[in-house]
Parts: sequence; structure tokens; C-alpha cells
Amino acid sequence: MRRKKKPSGLPRFLLLLVVFLAAVGLVASMTTTFSPKNPSGDNPAGNTDTHGASGTDLPTADLESETLKALAASLFAEESFSSGHLAVYDVTAEVMLYEKDAQAKITAASTTKLLTALTLLEYVGQDTVFTVGSELSLVGAGSSSADLVQGQRLTVEQILDALLIPSGNDAAYVIAAHVGRNLSGDPQITDQDAVNVFLEKMNDKAKSLGVKNSLFTCPDGYPDGKQYTTAEDMMLISVAAAKNATIRKTVEKTYSEIVFPNGNTVGYVNTNQLMVPSSSYYYEGTFGIKTGSTPGAGQCLIAGATAYGHELIVALFKANGNDARYTDARNALDAGFEAVRQAKMK
Repeated sequence: MRRKKKPSGLPRFLLLLVVFLAAVGLVASMTTTFSPKNPSGDNPAGNTDTHGASGTDLPTADLESETLKALAASLFAEESFSSGHLAVYDVTAEVMLYEKDAQAKITAASTTKLLTALTLLEYVGQDTVFTVGSELSLVGAGSSSADLVQGQRLTVEQILDALLIPSGNDAAYVIAAHVGRNLSGDPQITDQDAVNVFLEKMNDKAKSLGVKNSLFTCPDGYPDGKQYTTAEDMMLISVAAAKNATIRKTVEKTYSEIVFPNGNTVGYVNTNQLMVPSSSYYYEGTFGIKTGSTPGAGQCLIAGATAYGHELIVALFKANGNDARYTDARNALDAGFEAVRQAKMK
């Protein structure tokens, strides 16, 4: 069950004063630039950028958003996060609730695979079949794997499961080579050239979502010294992924099993401890989304959860260990949902 937060400790008249100031535009927004674009995919949603409005020009929806942001500002001020970079976004209200160094340049490790999945679905139909090929030679040594073997054939759902549940870098390269080769129109193109075609489309997809401060140079997030992004940019990608029905179906799974035609079976267990009821980090209402870690990126986590009729996403990077990333995520979700709860009582 979700942990209950302690009372904020603010006298009621001070809290009401903060909310009143927010309503007339005197409480600063946590961000004035974040605005998820309408993501192309299964569940397009027309998000409208209302940030920056102030005073009596604010429509009712904006007044409610300002109230929510003011409450969040008070609640998050009581929190301390070990993660170097963190963003908390209310997808339902379209409000950034909190940011910590969210515009600084970072590497995102395997959370990059959310963009890989979004790009894949931009260019293939649901009846597409992927054949594992020689592109497996491009996978970084010692990286996370879905245990794919050359010659295996996978559906779109299976390749997404292999990509996002066990975080298979091999699945990322199978996707990139397949899509890139098809887009090139040259069946004889090399594996690396095919992957490069896909990477161009990955960056195009990111820009279409409003991403401005990122460069993606591999489909799996494996460190190459060139790829970079920000927590804010990764939030834009995460929101689009969470709104895509095909991706959402995958990231909500705690376990997936693939049975190949030759009888071989492989099972994948979701590594997100917020979703595992037996874990001490279990958080009720969590629906994913993606874990990641490299020595440079540290422990990373993009977590989505639903409560009080609102959907929140936390994107955190460079946490000081596995325990820290889950503790930070739980505390951030608690503060965010407490802000939602209090806003609904107004």
C-alpha cells in the first residue's frame, strides 16, 4: 500500500495564503517551458501549453493548475532527494510539479529504450515480424540482454517485451537494424548503416515531441561518450510512451514469456521493484515505466503511478544506488499525490 505522508506542518492560514498568491499569478511556476507535444501513436492526446499565463487572464483550468503547483511547491520543499536529476510531472493536469537540476546534461542509460520503442511504432505495423540477425554483433559487451538468438522470429509485442521488460540491448539492435534497413530501401545495407538510419529517425522523433537538448547515438543507452539528454527531455519522451497503448501494455507487465516455434521458451521478469508486490519498494498504482543504470548515468528510473484520478510520472537519474532510486521515486510520488489530494479538497 502507499505510505501515508506526514502532515505538511504548515499552518493552515499560511497554506491558504500561498494558494491565493498562486491564483493571482504571484507564485512562480516550477517551469515555463515544459509542454508535451501531441505524441503520434496509439493514443494521441492534444496537450495544450498553458504555462506562462498569469493574473486574471488565467482560465479556470489554469487557476487549478496554479493551485496544484503551489501545493506541490510546499510539499516538495520538505523532501530531500539523493538523485542528481529529477522531474515530477502530473500527466492528467499537464503540470510539472517539481524539478531538480532537470535541464542539466546527463546520460539516460536504458531509459533511452522508451524512445526506441516510440520510433519503432512510428514505422512498423502490428503484423510486422522481426528476425534476429547478425546485428547482435553490435551489442555492447556485458550489457543487459533478452537472450535473443540469431534466426529467432518475434512479433511486435514480443520484441517490445524483450526491449522493455528485461531491458534487452540485443532487442534494441534487432529493432534498429530491421527498421533502418527497411527505411533505407537497400536490403544489402550493413548492420551499422541500418542502425544509423534508425538513429536519425530516433532523433527526429525526439524533436517532434519537443525535445531540444538531447542527442541519441545508440538505440539502447549503452554508454558511448556521445549520447546526452536531460531529465526534462526524458520526461517528454516518457509522457509520450505512457500515452501509447502498445508501449503501455508492455510496461505494465510484471512478467512475459515468449515461446518460439522450435519450442524454446524465454521468460522476462520486470526489474522495476515498485511493481513487485513482494518487494519492500512496492508502490500501489504503479504502471511502469523503465529502469536503467550505467556507471556514468548511475541508477535511473522512470516510474508512473495512478491515484486520486491523476497519473504522475517521476523521472530520476544519477541516484546513489538501487535503494536510493526507489526511495526517491516513492517519496516523490507521495508528495505529488498529496498535492493532488489537497487540491481536490479546495
